Amino acid sequence: MRVKQAAGLLVPLGLFAHAFFCPISIAGTQIGLGIAAAGLVCAAASGWRPRRTPLDVPLLAFVAVALLSDALSPFGPPTAAFATLWRSALGFWVVFHGLSLAPRQAPRLVLFAAAGLFLSSAVGLVQYRTGVDLVHLLGLREQPAWVEAPGAQGRYGAMGFFTSRLTFGHNATLLLALLGGALATGEVPVRLRGPALVAATVAFAAILATFDRAAWLGLAAGALVVVAAGRRSSRALFAGLLIGAAAVALLPQVRARFASSFDLRGNADRVFVWSRAAEIIRDHPLVGIGFGNYPRVCGAYYDRVDPAFPMRTWAHNTELSLLAETGPLGLLALLWLVIATAAALLPRVRAGDGLALGGAAAATALAVIAQAHDVLYDTKVMYALWLALGVAFAERDRA
Repeated sequence: MRVKQAAGLLVPLGLFAHAFFCPISIAGTQIGLGIAAAGLVCAAASGWRPRRTPLDVPLLAFVAVALLSDALSPFGPPTAAFATLWRSALGFWVVFHGLSLAPRQAPRLVLFAAAGLFLSSAVGLVQYRTGVDLVHLLGLREQPAWVEAPGAQGRYGAMGFFTSRLTFGHNATLLLALLGGALATGEVPVRLRGPALVAATVAFAAILATFDRAAWLGLAAGALVVVAAGRRSSRALFAGLLIGAAAVALLPQVRARFASSFDLRGNADRVFVWSRAAEIIRDHPLVGIGFGNYPRVCGAYYDRVDPAFPMRTWAHNTELSLLAETGPLGLLALLWLVIATAAALLPRVRAGDGLALGGAAAATALAVIAQAHDVLYDTKVMYALWLALGVAFAERDRA
């Protein structure tokens, strides 16, 4: 009996902590998951058994391909931290199964994420104006983290509590898409819609202040998914899109940054990186260089053309990076996962499930961002996706 009571306490406590810290702290995010997972272990000891999810097989297939590519890599496996960059997917299973034990908590989980998003976005907006790093001021980070906003002299890219404006922008975009789906379909209780709208507005402003072009495009794509659902309440979201478009049109710095997305010369660095990725794929077409190995291997390819080129991470395109690391099998596993996600979400969206719609919007936003960034390897961003999908697929008691 005590074990069952412990499960009933630990699971919601861990899930709420996980959702709140998702846009704030990777440590808090993981600790929350650990608490919820401990609750699931207690539940299993008292007789609970997990259900199957629509993503079990494709997710396990993706992990298997990643491990196989490292086993077959001509360069040997990377460090454990890089070889297991798929580990954020554990968040999906913990959230999904945790909500099977606490089915009424799914909308509240979104609201906890919105609270964390509001806090991190408010910090990001202050940072945009001042460049101050609150985490450093609190003594929690040795060196201050800040970066000048591209094209905005005297301003700084909003990073919230993270150390990268891109990571913050991508994370916030996914959580805002999830919240937008919930708001547009009435999943948020009436008494909390005002605060949720305030959180969404502040988050939108902070995403603009990241000057993260991919986040802007991803957010627009996610919003269009919500509008395309055809619900009357999505008209408010459409109005928000128009306001956002006006903001882009009226703010010269934002407008110039957005226009630079389509400037080939201005994006020559990405053309360089994509060209080097194509060379790696050409040299290792079948099994790739091993999942997580790209930063170890790319240097030799970059040095042949430009030894001074500074960005030595991944290919700034998720599909190219994955193809280079795992070969066609990895790309097929990712495609399987995408198709399985879409096939499972579509009936729920058609049935009027607002959290499923938010999950679909978040997944769409990530797919757009992935064309210019290696989001698959950024666990801070992927935890936000798995949180959104765990909520989207959860069986809920609407009584």
